[in-house]
Parts: sequence; C-alpha cells; structure tokens
Amino acid sequence: MLDWVKEVLGELAETVAGAVIAIIVFLWWIGGPGLTAILWSEGDKPLAMQFLAGWAVVTVLYFMLSRLVRRIRRG
Repeated sequence: MLDWVKEVLGELAETVAGAVIAIIVFLWWIGGPGLTAILWSEGDKPLAMQFLAGWAVVTVLYFMLSRLVRRIRRG
C-alpha cells in the first residue's frame, strides 16, 4: 500500500511539474512578442525594440544551451 501511495504521489508530482513548465513556456512564447506589441502601441518604440532584442537573445541562448546539454548527455 505504501509503495502504491508513493507511486501515485510521484506521478502526481510529475504531472504538476509538467503543467507548470508548459505554462511557463506558453507565457514565454506569447508574453515576449505580446509585451513588445503593447510597448510599441504605447509609442515607446525604442523600449519595445530593446525588449524584443533581449527576449530573442535569451531564447537563442536557451536553445544553444539545451542542445549542448543533449550532446553532453548522449556523449
């Protein structure tokens, strides 16, 4: 019985963690360009471009690091 409870709680934790990660990724992909559009529409075009450039740099760094980690794990 204790093993079953541990297994169920482990699966529940994985599901919750997966959902949280999915929400963060969704907010990242929608939020970056969305906030840029809001800033742009408010007339602050230099700040909008700076924000979008920063968002793009962080996104590219994430992809590079994730690929590097995958290669290290495989190697």
